Amino acid sequence: MPKNKNFQLRIEILDELLSSKRKRSIAELLDTLNNRLEASGNTAIGKRSLYDDLNYLENEKGAPIKRATKADPLIYYTEPFSIKNIPVPEEDVAYLRQAIEILKKATDLNIINDIENIVVKLENKVHTNIPNSTTMIAFEEHTKALGQEHLDDLFTAIRERCALKVIYKPFKKEARDWIIHPYMLKEYRNRWFLLCRYEGADHLMTLALDRIQKISNCRNEFIDNVLFDPDTYFNNLIGVTLPEASAPETIKIAVSEESADYIITKPLHKSQRVISAAGDPMIIKVELFVNFELKSYLLSYGPRIRVLAPAHLREEMAALYNEGAAHYQIAL
Repeated sequence: MPKNKNFQLRIEILDELLSSKRKRSIAELLDTLNNRLEASGNTAIGKRSLYDDLNYLENEKGAPIKRATKADPLIYYTEPFSIKNIPVPEEDVAYLRQAIEILKKATDLNIINDIENIVVKLENKVHTNIPNSTTMIAFEEHTKALGQEHLDDLFTAIRERCALKVIYKPFKKEARDWIIHPYMLKEYRNRWFLLCRYEGADHLMTLALDRIQKISNCRNEFIDNVLFDPDTYFNNLIGVTLPEASAPETIKIAVSEESADYIITKPLHKSQRVISAAGDPMIIKVELFVNFELKSYLLSYGPRIRVLAPAHLREEMAALYNEGAAHYQIAL
């Protein structure tokens, strides 16, 4: 059964009629329902749809419906009931409150405040007062990243499928005016990025929110995302930069004995597998695209790890270490 706007309205009207003091026959119930539907600009329904709606109320909402019989042709609720007054256990409201508090620490999206308002209404509805609990989860605190003021506008545009006009200024380049079609927001190391396409392009691009100077509405027709799958796009990617015309590579890494336990308990990536755990060093492998973020991530482990393959990545890492070491040869 389709759960469209007309359906929801029918269910609400039926719920009101069945809970009223006036008891109606099936014919009267259908006639009253259709009068209400047509008055609100909706299409009338037939008896079969009415029975489907009654079955939905009874089976999905637990409505105590007294069905029509030859002895009693009236149909009504046998006890006080309304789909608008389905009780919510106090324990469930407490869990929602805890979840909201956690989400508020993790993100600044205004939608979290909207959800919190719903929880407040639920607390009032079940006549409960959930006390503030002590902090149970502490997130790593960062300085507030530039560009976060754009999060809500971009989130809304993605949800409502709206094109946008943006003024974007890359580092050390002139500002550019673009019409973009936003698809996904991605956070990496306390910096936010937008995956989108710009008008006229057939490829994906990634914009850093801290380089967006202005966002405004646009009447251009939204172009749906056929460029990537948001559920799998980051499976073999560290960071947000996907190299063009490339594929994930098997990267073999030697891990020093003193860091082996750390790397096992905190893997470099979810694709990490141990090839050889015996001896020093331990050998692991990961399946990843080779990009700037990966090389920076590997550098963060310093001498504790060493890339064995592929050869081009090993050579690039060696060059980066040599360049870094050269900087320390400069006298202060």
